[in-house]
Amino acid sequence: MKTKYLALLIAAMGSSLSFGASIDSLDAAYSKDSTVYDGTSGDALTVSSPTTIGVNNTAHWTMAFTISGLGSTSESNVGLLFTYNTGSYKNLEGLGFQLSESGDLTLCAGGFAYNGGTNSSPWKAQTFSDYSTSKPLTLFYTFNAGNVSISAMLGNDTSTLTTLTTLSSGASFSNQNMTQINFSAKDTSGNTWSAPNGITGEYTLNNFDLYTAVLTEDQMREYALNAVPEPAAASLGLLGLGIFLMRRRRA
Repeated sequence: MKTKYLALLIAAMGSSLSFGASIDSLDAAYSKDSTVYDGTSGDALTVSSPTTIGVNNTAHWTMAFTISGLGSTSESNVGLLFTYNTGSYKNLEGLGFQLSESGDLTLCAGGFAYNGGTNSSPWKAQTFSDYSTSKPLTLFYTFNAGNVSISAMLGNDTSTLTTLTTLSSGASFSNQNMTQINFSAKDTSGNTWSAPNGITGEYTLNNFDLYTAVLTEDQMREYALNAVPEPAAASLGLLGLGIFLMRRRRA
């Protein structure tokens, strides 16, 4: 009996240290749990209460999320991680990617078709070489008074944190608030919406949090480290599970 409790305690310790993402003294306004997207599925996070998120030239917020299992795209196709909607400007801005078989990861940001299809902002992109799909990728999409930047960190290696400060700008719209965040592209009617060149993204969303602040680099590192299991914590979980399974087998 003691062995059983010890195994469960070790496993629980590993689990508590390994999962979830957070920042000390900063609560997320909206969060979403782990979800698997197969390249055709999608869903939406409704944004209205308890906090209204603006997209005007005075708004400040950051989307923080970790993905794994990112699928490669073919030729010039663009996979899509998310868009966000407003009441009258649908699929306002978003983040896409291109991932080659050789490991070149291109992050793309820009506007799509909004204001009745009469306006769009161009895609802007940055490429990282030798991306390894074996490690989770934590991304930060920051809206700062209409200027958009994307930061990325690979696994738990804080030295890989890179901020792309000029990826997209001029994304502000007066008297507009965010109403939805659409993962793998779902529009307000619930239909699948495709990125340029026709496909949505295949990946696992490990965690997602929306903060009503522009995160500092230290906060980004803290979030990413909390989102990615530490080796010691993962080992604790596996050790506890192994002891528990061995005990069951002997029984």
